[in-house]
Amino acid sequence: MEQTQVVVTEEVTKEIENFGVQVARFKNKEIPEEKFKRFRLQYGIYGQRQAGLQMVRVKIPSGLLNAQKLRCLADISEKYTKGIGHVTTRQDIQFHYVDLDHVTTIMTQLAEAGLTTREACGNTVRNVTACQHAGTCPTELFDVTPYGEKVAYHLLRNPITQDMPRKFKISFSGCQSECGLAAIHDIGFIAESREVAGETVYGFKVLVGGGLGSHPKLAMLYTEFLPIDEVLVTCEAILRIFDKHGDRRRKSKARMKFILEKWGMDLFKEKVSEELAALKKEGREYPALPRPLQKTPSQPLSMVQNGNGAQTADSEYARWMRTNVVPRPEERCAVQIKLTLGDITVAQFRGLADVVDRYSPDGLRTTHQQNMLLHSIHRKDLPDLYGALCEIGLAEAGAERVVDVIACPGAETCQLALTSSMGLGGALVESFSKDLPEYEDLEGLRVRISGCPNSCGHHHIAGIGFHGVAKKVNGTLVPHYQLHLGGKVDAEASVIGSSNLKIPAKNIPSMVLEMVRIYREKHQEKENFNDFVERFGRKQFCEQLERFTSLPTQEAAPDAYLDWKEEKAFTLDDLGPGECSGTVIDMIEYALRMGRETIEKAALAVKNSEYSEAVKLMREAILFECRALLYTYGIDSPHEDEILKEFQHKLVEQGILSEGFEYFTADLGVWTDFDMASTSVSTHIERAAALIAECQAAYDRMDASMKLRKKEPAKT
Repeated sequence: MEQTQVVVTEEVTKEIENFGVQVARFKNKEIPEEKFKRFRLQYGIYGQRQAGLQMVRVKIPSGLLNAQKLRCLADISEKYTKGIGHVTTRQDIQFHYVDLDHVTTIMTQLAEAGLTTREACGNTVRNVTACQHAGTCPTELFDVTPYGEKVAYHLLRNPITQDMPRKFKISFSGCQSECGLAAIHDIGFIAESREVAGETVYGFKVLVGGGLGSHPKLAMLYTEFLPIDEVLVTCEAILRIFDKHGDRRRKSKARMKFILEKWGMDLFKEKVSEELAALKKEGREYPALPRPLQKTPSQPLSMVQNGNGAQTADSEYARWMRTNVVPRPEERCAVQIKLTLGDITVAQFRGLADVVDRYSPDGLRTTHQQNMLLHSIHRKDLPDLYGALCEIGLAEAGAERVVDVIACPGAETCQLALTSSMGLGGALVESFSKDLPEYEDLEGLRVRISGCPNSCGHHHIAGIGFHGVAKKVNGTLVPHYQLHLGGKVDAEASVIGSSNLKIPAKNIPSMVLEMVRIYREKHQEKENFNDFVERFGRKQFCEQLERFTSLPTQEAAPDAYLDWKEEKAFTLDDLGPGECSGTVIDMIEYALRMGRETIEKAALAVKNSEYSEAVKLMREAILFECRALLYTYGIDSPHEDEILKEFQHKLVEQGILSEGFEYFTADLGVWTDFDMASTSVSTHIERAAALIAECQAAYDRMDASMKLRKKEPAKT
């Protein structure tokens, strides 16, 4: 298949060039590390535990990849990493062990293939995800893919998404089966329809305020039906609320779910209505969204027959057919490609590109199960496709079954992770291969692992979930995991898994096999694992697992005190600061931005002859800028007079800013009474705008030690 020519815009070219400029400035110690960190996170570049190496996260809206993009990812993986890509639970692909000097080249290659890292990390709208079966699922109301992509690209580089209190996540599901995991997103859209005047009108049920992490919350119902035309404006209205009211001082409380928790849904709806009215008044225009193709949902089709009479029912091909092939109408199938722990090699990237060219010209999708999925495969092609997947080591059965373990990258690369989640995941995969050859009776049971409480591995919504913790045993710090039981997101009811049991890392494979044994012996007919947990009881289940919480002495079993894939003693000494949360730099840049936006509102008020309002806004703008630069000195105060006084002493009298600031104060801490004549107010606003520009320039001169430097005199 011929490659599609992607036109790289001037805007994208300039932002990549600017990234290279900032890398050079950082390496020359011209800007502080914290400032550079915030900048690179905005571009999807995340620091690793290994000093100087980066994780590069590629944003894949709705998980869609064609052959050209797969080959691009293969080239990057081969040239700039250890030869491995990793599919995340947000349908992204990330690369580890990347040298910072290679990032601009990688960004350029991605752009030429129609991909970007922009806003895949940091306090932004992260990748917009969608059900991996969208477009071909027999039970979906309509294909949600175009809407996920429209939202993703409308918000990409959008000013409102550049400086939020924390990250923000959006998803789309095509039907009530909840394959898009709306319940754990800040905004979750689920396809809906209504009959209006005899015609079918399409839209979405909307959930808001979901999220996992150390304080997991399921999303709340915002509306049963939102017309399609209101999707983009509603996203912006909600994002405005988050931008204004998210807790910027306490990053652990800065997610959308905490606003809902504080306000409740009624007040939240009032605030959204206010923002919608403001957006309408501003005359904002939004790209038109397509009309869905009318589709009648049907029941899932029966499982595909083997397709090759020579194959026996217990053959590997037959098992692959049962577990990885999903029937579709009109002699078509979807094929799930199981990636072990989400990892994919260079050869597999390239092999999949060839598979896509031959069998699935529309491409494939990454999934939030850390796998890939091919759409609309002809049934007659299944034997040949299986053979092609075998050649690249991607024909393993068991996709989305208990043997298909999900794990975040963990302590191998992540600065926040306490434990080696990939190491434990690999140990479980090996254990299942050896001790759990028959697993198809465990359909629906998933094992998910995170190296810390942040739930990148979605451990809260697993039948069996684990997150890494540290605990002393016999006086020695030992890697442990906390067990989460009975979590799920589905059409019936979503549940956050829970238990208080903490288990040494090396005991977990044996314990999971014991959990399977207990379920098999004690469950009722047609009772799945999660239903069994609810009936049997988490407390009773954990009591039967208590013996796995202990270890022999370190002298008797030294290996039991180590983490998986580690030969040295377990320690937390190499933990680094979390890069998801943000720093004082976020507070500075937010206040600077608010100053700029507020002075623009003041100028608009002058145009509307609202002079008193203009002066009020001008004062607010100046105070924003004063607070922004005083943060660099560790100074903050709710009192205007203290802020103005400190600003005078620290910045004006030290020559960092000009004496133009004193135009706005008669005595320190006292605002002058401005003449309200139109010409005078215009002059005040112009001077305030100049001061605000001067504050921004002072911030831009911040050195590597976060000191604000004086402006160098102009050369004569």
